[in-house]
Amino acid sequence: MNYPARKAFYQKYIVHTKRLAIAFLLFGLLGIFFPSFFGLTVAAFVGWLLFFSGIYAGYTTYQTDKTSIWGWLKSLLLIITGILMILNPHLGTSALAILMAVYLFVDSALNFMLGFNLKPAINKVWPFLNGVVSAILGVIFLLYAPNPLYSSWLLGLYVGISLLFDAIMMYQLSRGADKIYVEELIVEE
Repeated sequence: MNYPARKAFYQKYIVHTKRLAIAFLLFGLLGIFFPSFFGLTVAAFVGWLLFFSGIYAGYTTYQTDKTSIWGWLKSLLLIITGILMILNPHLGTSALAILMAVYLFVDSALNFMLGFNLKPAINKVWPFLNGVVSAILGVIFLLYAPNPLYSSWLLGLYVGISLLFDAIMMYQLSRGADKIYVEELIVEE
């Protein structure tokens, strides 16, 4: 890659990664300080996603195969589940807690893989630390998922902690990109 294009890439990467880190930091702090509210908000948001997915699935079934019982059943199931989660987000928090545990274990594995694949100039401790925190949170979610009161609180707290650590990791990665950019400038001169 030529120098001007590479310089533009690093500058964009650094600016956008830092902006995203700030947004994640603000949402993370909101989740940490108001975990129950944040957990119910996440459940309601998922409910809206299911509701609109059901409407779109129904539209797709109508456009492609109006006689498909399975297509209509899937649409109806998505819409009903979405409405139930919107009207009473506590109903879905246990299921979401189990899904979050699965997500956390996958996120942990991906962070470890990221840490192993980063260039030496980048501070590798942050992806590894993020992976350890995600794995610990995954275990906690599996233990407390059956209780809707705990799962709502945990869901909000998880989102807050995860976003906070993601914000720290992204900020540190942008600082690492600064170092790589400077190293490449020195090598090219």
